[in-house]
Amino acid sequence: MVTIIKNQLLKHLSRFTKNLSPEQISLSALRGSGELQDLTLDEDLLTDLLELPGWLRLTSASCNKATFRIQWTKLKTVPIVLKLDEVRIALEVCAEPRVMNPGAAGAMPAAGKYSYIHKVIDGISVVVNQVQIDFACDAFSSNVQISRVTVESRTPEGRRGDLRLTRIKNPDTGQLLIFKELEWQSARIEAKPHGAAENLPPLRLLLGNTHCRIVIKKRLADCAVIGSRLAIRPEPVAWALTDGQLRAMLACAAALAEPVKRATAAATRAKAARKVEEPLEQIHSRSSSSERDILARMFAKHDVRETSYHLLAPRVDLHLCDDPGLGRSEHPSLSNGGALQVTLVSMQADLFPYHRASNDRRHWRGYREAATPHTQWLSQALSSFCGSLLDLLDPRPLTPSNKPSQVEKKTEEPVSNGFSHKPAPTQTSASTAPSANTTSHASPTRTRILQQLGKLMTTCLVLRIDDFTVYKVSTKSREAPRPLVCAEKSTMPGDAGLLHAELTHFYYPGDVNFPVPAPKLYVQLSPVRVHVDVPSAVWLGAFLPHVARAAGAAATAAAGPTAAGTAYYDVRAEAIMPRIVLEAGPEHIPQQRDRPKELHICTARAMLTNVRESPRTNTAGTRADLASILAALRRLAPPRGQFPCSEGDLDPIHEQFVLHAENLDDIDRGTAISPELLWRENRSIWCARVEPLWADLCGARATNYKPAPLLDACPLTAWLCFNEDFSRIWAVARTTGLAGLQLNHYQMLFLLRQLERVSEMTAWLAHDAARQPDANAGSIVVGVVVPAVELTLVLPSTCPGQESSRDLDSVPLDSSSLQDMKMGSEATMAPSTLVGDSGIISSTQPVEICSAQPLPAEEMPPPSPGLSFGGFSSMRRGLTSLVTSIDSAWTRDDARSDAASTASSDSERYVVVGLACESPLDADQAFREFEHGRMSTTGVEVAAEVLERSSSPSDHSVTSSCRRRDVISTCTWRLHDIHVVHQSAAGASRLRLAADDLRTDECAAIPWDEFQNRLKNKFSMRARAWTEPAVDECDLKPRDTPKVAARMTRTELPRVPDENGVTSGLAPFEELLEARVRELSIALNMSTALALAEFIEDEVLVPPMPLEVLIENVKLHLIEDRPTRSISSPPPQPLDIALTTLRLTRDERGILRLGPPEHSPSPSTPHQPELEEARGKIDSLSRENEELRKRLMTLARIAEDNRDLRAKAEEMSVLRQCVHTAQQEVSSLLADKQELLDAVRVLQEQLGVRGKR
Repeated sequence: MVTIIKNQLLKHLSRFTKNLSPEQISLSALRGSGELQDLTLDEDLLTDLLELPGWLRLTSASCNKATFRIQWTKLKTVPIVLKLDEVRIALEVCAEPRVMNPGAAGAMPAAGKYSYIHKVIDGISVVVNQVQIDFACDAFSSNVQISRVTVESRTPEGRRGDLRLTRIKNPDTGQLLIFKELEWQSARIEAKPHGAAENLPPLRLLLGNTHCRIVIKKRLADCAVIGSRLAIRPEPVAWALTDGQLRAMLACAAALAEPVKRATAAATRAKAARKVEEPLEQIHSRSSSSERDILARMFAKHDVRETSYHLLAPRVDLHLCDDPGLGRSEHPSLSNGGALQVTLVSMQADLFPYHRASNDRRHWRGYREAATPHTQWLSQALSSFCGSLLDLLDPRPLTPSNKPSQVEKKTEEPVSNGFSHKPAPTQTSASTAPSANTTSHASPTRTRILQQLGKLMTTCLVLRIDDFTVYKVSTKSREAPRPLVCAEKSTMPGDAGLLHAELTHFYYPGDVNFPVPAPKLYVQLSPVRVHVDVPSAVWLGAFLPHVARAAGAAATAAAGPTAAGTAYYDVRAEAIMPRIVLEAGPEHIPQQRDRPKELHICTARAMLTNVRESPRTNTAGTRADLASILAALRRLAPPRGQFPCSEGDLDPIHEQFVLHAENLDDIDRGTAISPELLWRENRSIWCARVEPLWADLCGARATNYKPAPLLDACPLTAWLCFNEDFSRIWAVARTTGLAGLQLNHYQMLFLLRQLERVSEMTAWLAHDAARQPDANAGSIVVGVVVPAVELTLVLPSTCPGQESSRDLDSVPLDSSSLQDMKMGSEATMAPSTLVGDSGIISSTQPVEICSAQPLPAEEMPPPSPGLSFGGFSSMRRGLTSLVTSIDSAWTRDDARSDAASTASSDSERYVVVGLACESPLDADQAFREFEHGRMSTTGVEVAAEVLERSSSPSDHSVTSSCRRRDVISTCTWRLHDIHVVHQSAAGASRLRLAADDLRTDECAAIPWDEFQNRLKNKFSMRARAWTEPAVDECDLKPRDTPKVAARMTRTELPRVPDENGVTSGLAPFEELLEARVRELSIALNMSTALALAEFIEDEVLVPPMPLEVLIENVKLHLIEDRPTRSISSPPPQPLDIALTTLRLTRDERGILRLGPPEHSPSPSTPHQPELEEARGKIDSLSRENEELRKRLMTLARIAEDNRDLRAKAEEMSVLRQCVHTAQQEVSSLLADKQELLDAVRVLQEQLGVRGKR
């Protein structure tokens, strides 16, 4: 009998093995045990039977020892156990998708109805001591070692038990659910790149105990697998990657990207063609099942509606380390290297490869469709795609019909997620219907299009992270790292996630060539706090570009140069309530009660997208909005050739902006039917919107640590475009409201120190960028338009006994709270005296004034790069270099997933009892445990100072907790029509500014609390209600010479080597600040003027920066409001100063010179007004010529396209004539042929007649 069993085993196993002999089989039939040794499997057959991905091929597979145990009397409840000692597998990557062997299906027995033997096979448990997988590829080789692998059946709750409880059968639908669990004790993955990346270090990853829950859905009629769900849950993972290892990983991933993409796309379409009809049948049959049947309810509870794959990682700790070389910064604190830690908590990645676009997502685990704004964006995009496709392929209107029909029900077909396309209402209306009995029906073409759209399917990847923390870079000399980026837990609901991202691809089942929507990427980021840390930013600035450059080179080498730049995605990223925090350094003085500790830059929502909003919305993000920004930039730009413009200035208005605003940059996809037919809109122009933006200063003791506003809330819109390699960037931006700023002396000192740090950071970023191979090719140009700015300076009052109760119409601040200037011992402002009489200052000879000399070199503190308050250098560099991009996600409502698994057996009563006793409310144990772990995870505790934060721009008031009677004064400066352009290229940067209408307002004395209350109630509303005056198109003339203009130039100098010939550190640079002030009339109180001089006094000495200021026709009216020193003194008189022409310069030694302009125009020069008018007309004509040139270029392109179209039309006309001539010749030949046939027939008849004779 043993021999017979051996022969049967040999007969079946020989199909899958090579050279299997009876001597390799040891069998004990009565005990139900056996052993097989030295098995060599048939790799070609197993490659197809295992349905490996098309990009993989099995080259060898062997097992040294296999044993099995069968309990003959308990086959119904106890599984067969198969134990394998050591399994060796070799795989290789296929350059082209593998073709399945048609003879492989014959090796398996014919599938029949699900029977007892299938239950036994499905219940087999497999235990493997060790698995070794060798992975071969042209670009790398990999080795995977997995120890103690088990595969066994489990109950829906994940427990071991009776086999009958590991299945659920639904007799109503004829389907079966099988529950399995795969587990391994440890896994070791190692990869070594080859070729160009051979010098990179090997990549290693260790994984601990990992569980994999599997749910398989079968059809009872033919045992076919119609769906599955796989959930992998590893233990917490810690992974350390160096710069080289990260580049090696990217090189390996790039080598696999193209083969995987080609093979997966074909396999997905083929499998979707088999699955597309099954969900409809399941839903229909499920609706008819009885609600009283426990089995049917439990089956529906655990049903696999569609195939899905899930990764549930409770915690991932990633440590990034830099290697010596270009990836390591030369910053002194980072010269020995640094490490960055990223911690991800409760990360969940879900893949749904066969989701129908018209179906909802309510059955997705932990996914709330109604709470995700992405679904609305996706529905709108699909609706727009459907309408565009119908208009393109079937532009004919619906034809009327007098026959009553059910057209409305037939033609209404869902084509998107929650969207139903109704063509009849969009094409006709009640007013245009011929009669009450007349209905409309769609054309056959439109009906076929809608039917095809109903088959549209998607592959969707969803990534959700409950919490993540990026820590500051740690070095040998630095303390334990603190968070660099972390979640704002205080502003998030308890069950909300931090990051939600979705990537959706569209396709049709089978090999169908029909237009599909473009792939869509959506990212939502819940409230996060980003700390500005100089070492971390500099470390990332050197590390990330080095890695990105290596990744780009690897991707280009793997995909080829033709594949570069072909990616087309619709991207939309949102960040909800992000916060950028700049902290005070060691210079913070606790005794200064008004000095803040932190600067918070906040916004309610920040969005970045390359998809245009609908023109009907009339909001930011449309092409019309871009056109209005470009028009404002042109209107407010200074005349060319005049200050602050100079030769070599770059224009922020790139040609791509102009073409995009006029809708002339669409991509030509041709007219042939293809999946990319409607991917016509240009996706290289990006729009960033911040709605709104505000800034708070926090941590001052004078306000009880409450936030005090620095910048009042105002919206900001920016547009960006790049070249192919992102080395050149153009940006245009505009604020659409009144920008209100408020500042006191100690806040100014805090901001100056922050700007010094930002200047240092940008200097080191530029220095590290210059070390890269393509450093000289990059440039950035930014143009900003601000309609109006109001800067209010809070000063100490010179009239402390006068508590003003007058109306605050002269105090134009537009915020809700201000900081005060502490008077007394903390106020170090000494009174000043004014020397001079009223009159006009007119100088003809230069006057030298020696300013305070700086400290000796050995006594001076080391200045930060670019630090120079004289001339506002540090302020300039800080404001122009602080460029941040925070990419975003909406708060995800991750309700606990109701998942549990149940079973079915031959004994329905036994199954019902088992389900009632064991099944919890949740549906799947893996998801339930993961959700429980997410709720209980506390993450990493980091000690931080507790500060009460504001959550909205309206919550700024500090008066409720800080009742103060300090008397203050305010001075408000207004500027209108501000035009700012910053450019940086080839080691040089320029900043130019132009503005008009400099005005001032003052409030001499007002109590602090009264000022706060009245200002909050009145002026904040006035600022928010302020709107930019409308400008007609006919008034878009070039700007006159601005009244206030400034230009800052910074040029790097060659670095000087040291004694050893080595150059290190930052390169020296030279700076020059130039300003022009003209045609202004300013009135100030004398006390305010003196207070302003003390207000701008810095607390540190810095090297002076060269500057040049030219003043023309400026009038000062100084009102003497100080009390007289003597009772007998006459009443104070105002001082009027008129500056006709004055030139003020300062050199690098700090020496000030006052004198006339170098090329001052002579007052006696005749026809001066005519010359000025002529110059203005010349500038106007120059600007008009520039605009006409751009339009002519556009018209030239259009004319060229028209010529091509005309040539094609003429060619078509010639072809039509040729076809017509050919048709005529064919007709003539056919007529001749017919005549010949008739003649032949006549001759044949004559011959027949003669033959009969």
